[in-house]
Amino acid sequence: MPIISVKNLNVSLNSHRILESISFDINQGEITAIIGPNGSGKTTLLKALLGLTPYTGDIKIFNSTPRKLHEIAHKIGYVPQRLEFDRTIPMTIKELFSLHLLKGQTEDSILKTLDLVRARHLIDKRVGILSGGEFQRIILALALLNDPELLLLDEPSSNVDAEGVMEFYSLIKELRAKKNLTILLVSHDIDVVYKYATSVLCVSHKLLCHASPSEALTTETLERLYGKHQKFFAHENNGHV
Repeated sequence: MPIISVKNLNVSLNSHRILESISFDINQGEITAIIGPNGSGKTTLLKALLGLTPYTGDIKIFNSTPRKLHEIAHKIGYVPQRLEFDRTIPMTIKELFSLHLLKGQTEDSILKTLDLVRARHLIDKRVGILSGGEFQRIILALALLNDPELLLLDEPSSNVDAEGVMEFYSLIKELRAKKNLTILLVSHDIDVVYKYATSVLCVSHKLLCHASPSEALTTETLERLYGKHQKFFAHENNGHV
């Protein structure tokens, strides 16, 4: 049984169709990347899965619907594209995590979670002095605190430098193997998607493809998705240029 099953998903805003007739399944242990141009519905898709935006069609996550998300919330970790958090607040990482502890969790739970993202050394640092890469690892750790089975990540490396991006996605791949996580992420970085994803959803209001990176990231598919004026970089094992 798929972890996520979507059938004929439609989302409209002010009579404007954002997503149309989207259907796909995601199986346990996959790293699935959602790619597409700006404004194509990628973030809206994640929000529909989380029950954060109205939709029609059928969505099942762990065989439950987003409208009953409270029943499975502990199984899902979410890193939004923009986190509304005032980094000028004089708060340490330990204090930040303490606000999110569930009953029975202790400081040891915090340390074990920080270890997963190689950030134990940051526990006593103030949030406001962290680099972009450090802050993103902390946000990832928060999403992992309750030991989820599914991670939803919306452009998780958007505020990270080039070196940090590869380090971040290497960590994601490591977590997938270590925790048997299923991961669905939005990314604009085709190189990252090709290297780390196991499958790709090509979204431009409709679903243009759902395939492996080598099948999805071809020049033909990328031109359909982004337009022929875009330039792409070649990889050894596929055809996009």
